[in-house]
Amino acid sequence: MINRMKATQTSLTDFNIGAVSRTLIEAPAIEIDELYQKMFIGLKEAIPVSIYQAFNFPPLPAQAATGTIQVAIAALTTATVINAGTAFTSTVSAIAYVASATVTIPAGGTLVNVPVAASTIGSSSNLVQGVAFTMTPSPGGFVSATNPAPFINGQDAETADAQQARFAAYIASLPRGIITSLYYGLSLANVTDANGNVIEKVVYSNVIEPWLTDQTQPVSLVNCYIHNGVGSTSTALQSAAQQVIYGYYDANGNAVPGYKGAGVKVPIIIATEVPVNVAGAITPLSGIALTDQVVNGVAVPGLNTLANAAIFTYLQGRPIGQAALMAEITALVMAIPGVYNYVPSQPAADVLVNGTQKIMPGAIAL
Repeated sequence: MINRMKATQTSLTDFNIGAVSRTLIEAPAIEIDELYQKMFIGLKEAIPVSIYQAFNFPPLPAQAATGTIQVAIAALTTATVINAGTAFTSTVSAIAYVASATVTIPAGGTLVNVPVAASTIGSSSNLVQGVAFTMTPSPGGFVSATNPAPFINGQDAETADAQQARFAAYIASLPRGIITSLYYGLSLANVTDANGNVIEKVVYSNVIEPWLTDQTQPVSLVNCYIHNGVGSTSTALQSAAQQVIYGYYDANGNAVPGYKGAGVKVPIIIATEVPVNVAGAITPLSGIALTDQVVNGVAVPGLNTLANAAIFTYLQGRPIGQAALMAEITALVMAIPGVYNYVPSQPAADVLVNGTQKIMPGAIAL
């Protein structure tokens, strides 16, 4: 605006900051700029929203962790009933886990697996393996309650970046029959309990075309390997993944198309688990405890516990076909505050796997 005034007249010559002539055009210029900024921000926010709405692609909601708690009691002469709604409180978190079904321990029995769901949604409801729980109400002869497998399916509400990445994968899957569409289809497979809670889902997958390395294999064969990220992937999840890939009819009789090409054979195979045992020696900094301590009535985990958890998470998080690297394990332990040195003794070298295998935590002793 100043440049135009300079070019079209000669009466006003003072355009320094604070001059009357400059001030008269600065006010509307600021308003116009604000309008441009609002229009830009509005368009930037509206474009993805309108696209997601057009494709019926809302963000994923937060989800509570679900899993199984194994309850042990002393053998009794009568059956013991653990009712749905029984609350389990862990020793490491204030979050309660509620039994989602009624289970019965028969007379003389000592163990039962109880399906539970966290009372709080979000990733904070996840738990490592082997956490101790108390029960309310507690059954007669109660001995212990622990989770034999970690709870890892609790998730926070999907972020905008995560939704955008998932949408890109969805768009890539629209031309069905290609490799990217198979990966996306496998990611949709899950198993739910009677209440509709997702209790198992495909967390890791790998798609292999055998003919690329073995010319005797048919071009129409594509092997899909899946894993639930926890261990002991169920045949129920395998069946769910096959249903998604091959297509099915929903409860209303509507056809749901699959993700494979016509005439292509796509077996769904559970990835072979390769447990990795880890052992080593941690040297702490002065004044740092290796073992768990109780300070002012509060349990404080020691370096061994923190390292065990870090290594467990690392091994469990390895995708199908990805190796466990000694350098990465060592770096994880060394990154824990209070660790002065770490000398690994097991495994002796990197653990390599092929595209059909999934690294899993074995015995971890530090």
